[in-house]
Amino acid sequence: MNLFPLPSSLFPLAAAVLLLQGCQSYEIVQRNVFMDDDGNAVVVDYGRSESDHVNTFVSPVTGKEMDFRSKLVVVVTLPDGDTVKAWQCMNFLPRGTMYESDDGEWKVLANGFSVCLYRRTGEPPPRDYLEVYRGVICETPDREVKTNDKWRDVTHKGAREYKRPAPIAK
Repeated sequence: MNLFPLPSSLFPLAAAVLLLQGCQSYEIVQRNVFMDDDGNAVVVDYGRSESDHVNTFVSPVTGKEMDFRSKLVVVVTLPDGDTVKAWQCMNFLPRGTMYESDDGEWKVLANGFSVCLYRRTGEPPPRDYLEVYRGVICETPDREVKTNDKWRDVTHKGAREYKRPAPIAK
């Protein structure tokens, strides 16, 4: 019985496609849970890739398409349970770190204690995005941290001690 009704000449191609889908590996280093005003929770897992991920942006000065390289990735679990993977991208806003999914469907703006999710509208380029979620941090789950040989000890010997000033006498 042939479980794979494809011609045998397509097996190498199918294997290559499967390998390419998982070739970008990353490690999750932090998880935060965000909540909006309606009680919808979003989980954001922050990760770091072993190699650069390349996406493009259009320069506002020259109008040319340029490469942006980063190892930072987020995996966002939406309130309905779906997940979105997005890579750091060029951010022209004066705050936060922007991430974009490979298909350009989603943008994630992580800004410390808050996160905003944007979804692309059906409009043709230039792409417009609508804000679909805005939440603030509500929990950072405990995580087992393994020590790393890159860590260094912070010694307090001889460190400057800051004291409160004496109250001003009236």
